[in-house]
Amino acid sequence: MPRLFIGIELPDAYRQALSPLIKSLSKLTDTSVNWSKPDTWHLTLKFLGETDEARIPAIKTALAAVDFTAFTLRAGGAGAFPEARRPKVLWLGLAEGGEQSAALAGAIEDGLAAIGIPREKKPFRPHLTLGRVRKPAPGDWSPVLDTVAAHPWPSFTVTHFTLWQSTLTPKGAIHTALAEFPAQ
Repeated sequence: MPRLFIGIELPDAYRQALSPLIKSLSKLTDTSVNWSKPDTWHLTLKFLGETDEARIPAIKTALAAVDFTAFTLRAGGAGAFPEARRPKVLWLGLAEGGEQSAALAGAIEDGLAAIGIPREKKPFRPHLTLGRVRKPAPGDWSPVLDTVAAHPWPSFTVTHFTLWQSTLTPKGAIHTALAEFPAQ
């Protein structure tokens, strides 16, 4: 069964800035972190996980019916889940487009719930995952988060969202776009 998710593709300017940023962040911590890869970096709107292939046409139909207007998105700020003192996930926030991303995620939830796909249990919190801490331990993560927050990110226009298939390999995930859904 294919592993699926729905997300917003990030522009080249974001992907090109990720490698040098991660290089500088790696120097600030001795903890092992699985950093995001530039070629697969995205904003997740909904994770579907392992999905029966027979459901994909209905998923595409439901997603095609999602009505949204193009909007501006810009990254900014930083944080960690579940908390900064003992992080499991390091993330980059949104300085612009957070409300619109949340509204889009909500519309996607509504459309997919109508075809029997369960809603997320946790509320949507728009963020770009930078890395996952392998062995969370208490410590001072403020230098890492401050460096992320200080990085300047350009604005870009979100004109579509994408249904992706994620294939896990020993070298990391490979994302394949299955369909794009444009703004109305």
